Amino acid sequence: MLKHRWLFLLTGFVISFSAIAQHRLDPAIDAAVRSGTDLLLRQEYRQAESIFQQLTKSYPQHPAGYIYQAAVMQAEAMDFMIPVNREQFEKLLEMGRQTSNNLASPWKEYFRGTADGYDAYERMDRGDWLGGINKGMSSASSLGEILEKDSSFYDACIGVGTYYYWRSVKTKWVPFVKDKCERGIELLELGAEHSEYNRYAAISGLISILLDAKQYDAVIRWSRKGLEAYPENRTFLWGLATAYDRGKHPQEAVQAYQTLLQNLLTSHASHPYNELVCRLNLAKCQLTVGDTIHAKENLNALLNFRQSSFPENLSDRAKAKFDDAENILSGLKR
Repeated sequence: MLKHRWLFLLTGFVISFSAIAQHRLDPAIDAAVRSGTDLLLRQEYRQAESIFQQLTKSYPQHPAGYIYQAAVMQAEAMDFMIPVNREQFEKLLEMGRQTSNNLASPWKEYFRGTADGYDAYERMDRGDWLGGINKGMSSASSLGEILEKDSSFYDACIGVGTYYYWRSVKTKWVPFVKDKCERGIELLELGAEHSEYNRYAAISGLISILLDAKQYDAVIRWSRKGLEAYPENRTFLWGLATAYDRGKHPQEAVQAYQTLLQNLLTSHASHPYNELVCRLNLAKCQLTVGDTIHAKENLNALLNFRQSSFPENLSDRAKAKFDDAENILSGLKR
């Protein structure tokens, strides 16, 4: 259920800011950032949003509150696979860009680069590839400028590293474009290993990229690392289950999907698509290990959602899951 995050800057900014600026920020801002980012990783979106809204009211000339609010919106949209409120999202990012001009370098470039990164992902997610590429280039340019001056600015590594990887993957057919996939992974690993506050953002980015690169053992390692601190985080849970599944470890995948399913059942999703995917994957793994009874239970539970409502962008995909489940059950009856 992990989507390709071509410009995965989502939690990257949210966690990283306190790491770099903690000695230069007013203590009240630092406290709000720490509290809000922890809530975001716990996927308690309303509480995180409330903290960042108050941060904006208290410090309206600072970009942090605006961009943090946009981060919450994008995180929730990605988690529950729902469209983001574009008008509000873009307004928050624009306020973040404008107020970033109040700061000196490298903060001015960092906040602008982060805002462009969020913008790029949202555009590409809705199919605006050209706009997404342009914003992505702008983001990577701003963050890359910071790294050129200070290679130990590990928080900027996330955005640049993710951009390098996905740009290389998406443009392999373009001649004379240098492949920077490995460099992208290296930059994310630097963030995961050397940043005190940025490590979970880097881990999130690594999970998506390493799954795409079919490096499943590495995904398992990083997912476990994330779950040590945030055992309920669905990004890390999806990463672990998917890596076991694709890496041909069906028994471990069964256990991981079962843990994820229990989490999904207690989430506040507006539609059951994630549950469909989890149950279908779980059932397939259960069949692989010979657990036909529980596999049938999950397939039938999945099919009970046939009359449920799904967002327009997911309706065809949901139908495909239902068809797959029915085909599996038909085969089991023969």
